[in-house]
Amino acid sequence: MLIRICRAALLGGLFLLFFSCDSNTPLSPVAPDDAEEMSWQELLASDPAYPDNVYLTNFIEWSPGIVGTSRQGGEYTDSEGHPLVEYTLDALGPPEGSGSGTSGEGKTCPLGVNGWGVWGFDPRFVIINGDGDDFITFAKTFAWGSKADGLCSELAHVEVSEDGVKWYSHNNEEFVENPTPDSSNGNYSYASVKNLHGNEPSWANFRTDIQAESLENLSGVDQWVPMTGVTVSRYFTASDVNLGGIGFNLDDFYHDGDPWPSDGKMKYLKIIDDDTILDGQDYDKTWCLGANLMSALGINTEPAGGGS
Repeated sequence: MLIRICRAALLGGLFLLFFSCDSNTPLSPVAPDDAEEMSWQELLASDPAYPDNVYLTNFIEWSPGIVGTSRQGGEYTDSEGHPLVEYTLDALGPPEGSGSGTSGEGKTCPLGVNGWGVWGFDPRFVIINGDGDDFITFAKTFAWGSKADGLCSELAHVEVSEDGVKWYSHNNEEFVENPTPDSSNGNYSYASVKNLHGNEPSWANFRTDIQAESLENLSGVDQWVPMTGVTVSRYFTASDVNLGGIGFNLDDFYHDGDPWPSDGKMKYLKIIDDDTILDGQDYDKTWCLGANLMSALGINTEPAGGGS
């Protein structure tokens, strides 16, 4: 299977990162404006303070769906409404989350309605079945008024593989079936969705620190609110809290009734849009892009080949 696979502007002064959740947050040798212009590869290579997180680095294959009629021929798609293959590269590398109130400027890859895509993790590493969640998937989304039931997301199944041929799917998904895929989804409930990609905002952002938020019940409404004095550092690690996205445990993945092998080495990720799932968007379905993948992050990892 064929896998497709610095510039640094150094200033005389260093910029101190205020309001970090970690008082020992390192100083960055890169000016904020330069950080916005660099590719993720350039920025991570320019600053040794970034941790060695494990991300997707290879696009493998996909079968794009068709976006809503209002999006066809616009950004992301060709004239027939299929997402352009060039955007598959926007799922590589670290996430650019922005919190619950806005989808932000981060890049992402839309799949189109009922489309799917396959990506590979950094081939120097594998994802293993360790304690707790083993990897996280991030989507570009936001919630109207930061309310959980106002989440504007298009949800997707997640499958995992060691070889890109044999796929394991999650055995405990929870969602409401969508009786009218072509209409708005005003009856979406955040709490009714479990173990699907896309059902959470993203706060992890490798370019800048992001205000951390927690989900609170305010007057009977679940809503994300700022956590006083807490931010998610651009130098986040896989073990940090408040990153957002959806965490997945390899214990929960099965193939034809057989569980993920205890010594399995996950290398590939598949994201599958499905219009029979009641998505968390409350606007005209002609604006659908299908599920999107912004990034994926390994939590429990080891060097490929069992090295150290």
